[in-house]
This record gives sequence, C-alpha cells and structure tokens, in this order.
Amino acid sequence: MRILCVGEMMADLLVHPVPEIVFDNDADSVEEIAVKSGGDANNNAIDLAKLGNEVYLVTLAGRDALADNCLKIAQEAGVCVDYVKRSTDTDQTRSLILINDRGDRHFLQYPGTSAKFCFEDVDLNLLDKVDILQIGGAFHLPAFDGEGSARLLELARSKGVTTCMDVTKDRSGKWTAIAPCYPHLDYFLPSIEQAACIAGTEDERRIADYFLERGVGTVAIKLGTRGCYCKNKDRAFYCGRYTVPVAETTGAGDAFVAGFLTELGHGGNLEDCVRFATATSAHAVQAFGATAGVPDYDTVCRFRAERPALEIRAD
Repeated sequence: MRILCVGEMMADLLVHPVPEIVFDNDADSVEEIAVKSGGDANNNAIDLAKLGNEVYLVTLAGRDALADNCLKIAQEAGVCVDYVKRSTDTDQTRSLILINDRGDRHFLQYPGTSAKFCFEDVDLNLLDKVDILQIGGAFHLPAFDGEGSARLLELARSKGVTTCMDVTKDRSGKWTAIAPCYPHLDYFLPSIEQAACIAGTEDERRIADYFLERGVGTVAIKLGTRGCYCKNKDRAFYCGRYTVPVAETTGAGDAFVAGFLTELGHGGNLEDCVRFATATSAHAVQAFGATAGVPDYDTVCRFRAERPALEIRAD
C-alpha cells in the first residue's frame, strides 16, 4: 500500500537500565545511552516501510544534527522523506527516555519542531499518490491538531483515501483538540490510557461507543497486556495477545498501527488486521528503541503461523 504518515518525529535518547534517581551530584553507570529516532508518525512510517509498504513521511524537522539523524534512519528504512520540511530556527523535538530493569519508562520531552508543525507544512499533492493517510502524534502538535488535522482528513476522504489516527498524551489535560477529526476518520486506534481521558471513562465498550457516536468508522483500543478491543457498527470483539520476552514497550502502539494498516492493505478483514497488528507489536517490545524490533512482513506471518491463532471473543 501507499501510505502517508503525517505528524510527529522525535530524536529519542534511551538510557537503561536506570536505577532510582537521587539528585546527589553522583554518577551511576548504565549499560547504554543510545540515540535513536521516535515520534508516532515517524515510528509509523519506519514500521510500515519495514513491513513492505510504500511510505511517505510529512513532518517538520529541526535545524540540527539530531534532525539529520532522524531523517537518515527513516530513509535507510525505506521511507520517502522528500516532502519533509526543515525549520530554520527551531531544534528537533527530542525525548529522553529513562528505562529501568523491568522495562518501565519515564519520558522527559522538549517540544521543539512539533510545536510548530502545521497544515501548511503538508504538500497536498501527496493525497493523489496514496491509499491511506495516518496521522500520528496528535495532542503534541498544537498548531496542527484540531482544525488543521480535520481539514487534511476531510480532503483525504474526498479523494478516496482511507483515514486513520492515533494519539499521544495531551499535556494540557483538556483532551478536546482533535474533536473535529472524528467525523473524518475511517479508523481510530488509540491506547486505553489516552482514550479513557478523552471519553471520560475507563470502560473500553463505552469508550468505543463515544467515538462511534461522533462519526468514527472503526475503533480499535489497545489494552496493553489485555490485548485489544475493536468495534464498528457491525461487530465488536476482544483480541488476545502474545506472551513474549519484553525489553521495553516504547513504540509498541505505533507498531500495532503499522501492522493493522499493512494487513488492511493486504485485504484482511477486521479480525485479521487486529491479529496481525498484535503480532507486529509483539516484535516491537522485544527490542530497545521504538522501531528496532519490527521485522518484515514475512517474518510476522511466520511468527503467527508458528503459534496458535489469537483468541477472538465476540462482545
């Protein structure tokens, strides 16, 4: 499939394993401090390219060497970065990710270019080249969230492009910025943590209804260790998860999105898309870094074939 990924790109600085932090002017030794790339849209793009799709990334890159590194990583993965704009006055969005020996994480983030990315940074001619539009990093893009993203989604739908969105944490605590987007979304794939804040309930059934009532076509809510809950006007079901060794979970949700959209492009039904998404996410958590663990399409297919089919339980 030809897929356009729009939204946030980050430079990720991973530190692990991190002991309990005490601000005492002392130094602790760690196994690794790694510079990698992240950000939801960038992760989606890299994962989708690894899975064999033709992928275009649109974001606002910084003026610094960290931005150069992020773009190089995406390009080496097979992502087209020709339509990425560069800022002349702002550094790349970056995230310091502290990971303990259990895989738990804490993030310290500098907004950088994400705070400035806007609708005008998108080359609209790309909508004539692609089959799917995926927006990643919503709530971290204040100049794009809401009116800008809804306008892009509406334009995409008018050209027959399938639309999809995932979200991250709303630092403002309001959780309302993307409300104009719902009527223009074919698929909405949030994690339970963010979806619960938006809908005002932790019940995934009620959360799904909240988005469906506002115009979303299909909702798939990532439930972490509980798997996934998916619903549209025709059916609702839970899907289980795979038990695999976990290095850390950064990028697991983005890998789920990439797997879902990849199988959608292969003509899979909704249950197949969720199962493939879950298998892709199971690979992501086995490596350090947001995209390092995601393999090619055939590897995910073999992984699924070698294991019992994930349980689908109708709701």
